[in-house]
Amino acid sequence: MSSNDINTYSLSLQSFLFVVRHDTPIDDELEELGDEIGEKWKKLGRRLDVSDTKLSEIDQAHDQRSEKGYHMLKHWRQEKGCAATYQALRDALKHRLVQRQDLAEKFCYINGNYVLQIILNGF
Repeated sequence: MSSNDINTYSLSLQSFLFVVRHDTPIDDELEELGDEIGEKWKKLGRRLDVSDTKLSEIDQAHDQRSEKGYHMLKHWRQEKGCAATYQALRDALKHRLVQRQDLAEKFCYINGNYVLQIILNGF
């Protein structure tokens, strides 16, 4: 196997190991993400189609930024229902105005080692 083949295989394996989760985030995850998104909570909210009116309501109702982020995310999940997916959240986190690929990887992807373990064990 050439080094070019190995590099291609490595890239394919990396792409495969980072699979987006298919369910909807739970409250604990939203609370943790709300804490970590910090000052970009409004930008994330806009990418998730939360209205500016609702963002203003949340901003006025909560003092701590982490609570603002959490309540924005809870509102998003409640309003979007089954469309409030990890895929939508990942896309919003990766948007050029949010630029939080790190949080997309942390919250929206199935852990790569877990996927590899499933493959090796035959599902």
